Amino acid sequence: MSQTESPEVEVLAADAGRWLAGIEVRPERGAPVQTSEGTLVCRMCGPWLVSDFKNETSGFEGHGISGWDSVHGRYVGTWVDPLRRGLVVMQGRWDVATRTMTFIGEMTRPDGSRMRWREVTERPEDNVRLFRSFVPSAEGGEFEVMTVRYKRDKTQA
Repeated sequence: MSQTESPEVEVLAADAGRWLAGIEVRPERGAPVQTSEGTLVCRMCGPWLVSDFKNETSGFEGHGISGWDSVHGRYVGTWVDPLRRGLVVMQGRWDVATRTMTFIGEMTRPDGSRMRWREVTERPEDNVRLFRSFVPSAEGGEFEVMTVRYKRDKTQA
């Protein structure tokens, strides 16, 4: 079996296609939730999933690459957008039982402190993805800063 046909890569390949996004952003605890809509287009490039996101409401865009690192036996991914000032390679794991991919990222802030966050994508149905991003909370624990519900755009099949 080639690397592009491995079960680990097949997990990523299931995300290839065009997705419609309903986005909720919580800038801080107690702040009003900001909602918007967007699209995510994903394609495979060998064993790598290449993702292009565009927020249709605000014009914000971002780009990601994720894949199975067969050398180290783990998922890896990165994301770039106009708000990120450094490149972070996140490490991920796939939970077959819950159909959930979890990535952990860690970066150095401009003040020199470290920040660690968690990104979770659940697959409640084959054509639905629920992405949630958690950052450290000033009160302790985590704060869910963003939720995106993706539905596969079947008109683009």
